[in-house]
Amino acid sequence: MTKVARLRACLAGVIVMLSVPAAAMEDAADAQEAKGPLTLGGAIRFNYVHKSWQDEYRSGFFGLDTARVDVNYDDGHLIGSAQYRYNNFPKGQGGYWQHFLHHGWGGVRFADKSELHIGLDRNPFGLQPFASNNFYESIAFYAGLEDKYDLGVTYASRPGPVEWQLGFFPRDGGSYGGGSNTAGASNRYSYNIVADDAEQGYGTGQTDQERNTLVGRVAWHVGPDRKHEIGVSGLTGEIDNGRGADTRRYAAALHYRGNVGRMTVMLQALRYRYRTAHDASQTYGGLDANSFVILGGFGYPFPVASAGDIRIANISYAIPGRLGPFSDFKIYNDYSDLHKRSGPFRDSVQNVTGLSFSSGKWSFYADFMLGKHHPYLSPDLGGLAATAAEHSGFTRRINLQAGYYF
Repeated sequence: MTKVARLRACLAGVIVMLSVPAAAMEDAADAQEAKGPLTLGGAIRFNYVHKSWQDEYRSGFFGLDTARVDVNYDDGHLIGSAQYRYNNFPKGQGGYWQHFLHHGWGGVRFADKSELHIGLDRNPFGLQPFASNNFYESIAFYAGLEDKYDLGVTYASRPGPVEWQLGFFPRDGGSYGGGSNTAGASNRYSYNIVADDAEQGYGTGQTDQERNTLVGRVAWHVGPDRKHEIGVSGLTGEIDNGRGADTRRYAAALHYRGNVGRMTVMLQALRYRYRTAHDASQTYGGLDANSFVILGGFGYPFPVASAGDIRIANISYAIPGRLGPFSDFKIYNDYSDLHKRSGPFRDSVQNVTGLSFSSGKWSFYADFMLGKHHPYLSPDLGGLAATAAEHSGFTRRINLQAGYYF
């Protein structure tokens, strides 16, 4: 740059500064000073739902989904995050209320940008932070292998072309409060192996709990601008059956996420195995008592095949531009299925075609869901360990959501 060019640049900068009112500059400075490391926020969300198998709600139903409070802290070195949720679902969704801690952890960010967290934190397993685009996530979520939080210690390496995370969780996230028509051990966000409930569950007498879970994940970022991620994950932990016999559970996953222009592809294949020590009386419907485990979350437990393969294939496209006050449009199709390798269980399928968009602090989802042998997508009473032949076809669920985030 010549001396003349440098002089012109300096004069342009002075002119720009002089054109900004002094009051505006003072307000900006005050705002910067007022912004501290502690931030508070939250959200309130509403849903309209229509289920093809609910004859008593042929027009669907509308109600509150979630109200939540968020607290975050980040001073560059010390970091932390917590979120508490309250749910109050209408009759078509069970007619119940509950509350729970979604997550809550504190930690340290080191000079190389690696982080150490202690508390109720996300399991570093598979596609992160979600293996889905839609509001209801994938079948892996209901099997306790997506968007799951447990109590322990996690470490995340510094950002780069190769990243790794490691977590050790002596306990699960625990259960909180809910209405009298919920199962006490299942009033939680994450789906964990829990004790069955005689009134709101299946009355199997199973009292399993997750203990001492070790999770590891490695991801490679490759290609131009590192837009492609390939990763592997592994999990092992104890299952305490409450009768003095501990067994183990295992899971492994291979995933890919890639961006080509405005299109994003997510693929994941995982296999899990829960070894149990149930006696013959801890069953229902004449099933082998060790062919399933009881998982619980959002107020209710359900059986899940003790061994299976989950496959996930998602594609999304970000639509540019605005439509009036709306922007950030994204269309997607999320597919997942569960092939069960224990018991006489029928495979579970979930497919969600949807659209998400936003307007200021508002966020919207419109999802059309197809599924079978799924606790949220069909009338099967067997959860993810379904055997009923009369529900072999696909059923539908429409979910429209509006959420205000502050």
